[in-house]
Amino acid sequence: MRMKRVFEGEDGEGEPLGGGEWEDVPDKDVSPERFENFDSPGTTSTFTDASKPRRRAGSKPVFIAETPRRNRAAPPRSKRKKSPIMDKENVVDTEQIKEALSTTAHHSSIYVLDIFLRAVRLMRIPLSIMLFLWMFSFAMIRLSGALRTAFAPMCYLPVVSRSALCAPLDPNVSEVPKWADFPQLMEAQGSTFEKLLAGSVGGSGLSIEIRKAEFATADLATLVRHSDLKSNDVLADLLSTFVKDAKKTARSLTKLSSRIGGAVDNVMAVNGYAMRTIQEAEKNAPAPYSLTALIPFYTGPTTQEVILDTFASAMDTFSVAIQRLILEAEVSLHNLDVLEEDLSSVREVVMREDVDVTAEHSELLGTLWTRLGGNKRALRNTDRRLGLLKDLGDYRRQAQAHVVAALQTLNSMSEDMEDLRERVATPELIDGRIPLHVHIESIQNGLERLQEGRVRAKEREEAVMRKVLGFGTD
Repeated sequence: MRMKRVFEGEDGEGEPLGGGEWEDVPDKDVSPERFENFDSPGTTSTFTDASKPRRRAGSKPVFIAETPRRNRAAPPRSKRKKSPIMDKENVVDTEQIKEALSTTAHHSSIYVLDIFLRAVRLMRIPLSIMLFLWMFSFAMIRLSGALRTAFAPMCYLPVVSRSALCAPLDPNVSEVPKWADFPQLMEAQGSTFEKLLAGSVGGSGLSIEIRKAEFATADLATLVRHSDLKSNDVLADLLSTFVKDAKKTARSLTKLSSRIGGAVDNVMAVNGYAMRTIQEAEKNAPAPYSLTALIPFYTGPTTQEVILDTFASAMDTFSVAIQRLILEAEVSLHNLDVLEEDLSSVREVVMREDVDVTAEHSELLGTLWTRLGGNKRALRNTDRRLGLLKDLGDYRRQAQAHVVAALQTLNSMSEDMEDLRERVATPELIDGRIPLHVHIESIQNGLERLQEGRVRAKEREEAVMRKVLGFGTD
């Protein structure tokens, strides 16, 4: 709100500030605060006669409140169109961008590096503790054997005997091989499997002959059951039992031959894997004077450790294969013994019937066939059945001899493997270490030997099968 000054005359009406007579305002009526709004910006602080306030004669100023006028906003100016030609100051230079990016990257790298260095400084103590524990455990593992030997006399003391140094070792640790002997292992494998493969060929032929005798005995059991013998039912039951046992024996002989072939293939696969592993270890082994060889704490397995692992794996595989073959041969031998007992029971019953038979088991069933009229048919098939029954005892004895020979070979090989296992479990002599190339050559020669023996055995088996089947079809 502003104060407007007007002058009133004697009559009280206001008159404009125009002409007329004027008089000076005395100093006592002048107040700087009253007239500060009337001072122009260009006036000075000193009053002159021309600048003194004056008034119309016979009038006095009256102040009237006046509403202040609002300043009208100036109309917005229209935006000027930018000139297509830009100022040089607004143009961004490529060099400036590169400089800004390089500066940013420099400061960022310094920032990240500072964070990393601070983290490394804070990790010094934990890393030092971990490194100390690792080195201490590594040294204790290396020195555990020497410490155990040194403190062995103190284990007799009451308190020390309960410490970890006096604790008994794992009994299986002593069986772990301490050095490898692939030449001896390959020689044992080759000699054993050559004998087993040669015997398995005869076993396959004998199993077929026993199956033929089984079929002929089944026909004989039918004739006995419908005969006029006093003990026809008992004898027929015994013959039926003999048929079942003969079938089981033939299957066990066939299974034994198959097991021998499977064991050879398994051992060959393990030996091939061992040879490839040793060759790869030799290829990847560090040179004696390389930087890798100078590292004191080398975590990877050495070449000797790889050879020991492969040797232990090959020896365990061969031992397991021998044990399985021994078990299978024992089953076959048991079945052959049961078959012999069945023949003895049949002979006793026939002798009680007062049948004219010979004491030989080989002609027992053939005589029964003749007595019961089985050969009255003038047929060639009947003659063949008679021959099969007469030769059944021979087949059984041949099969038994084959199984016994296989068992003897397997048991002998099992003992040799135990001796080899005990020998390689002892500490190795320094001068007696076998070179690496000798291991590789012995494994390769053993593989070739087993492969040749497997091929020869298959050829002989096929020849025997053709002969046996051709004899049965004529």
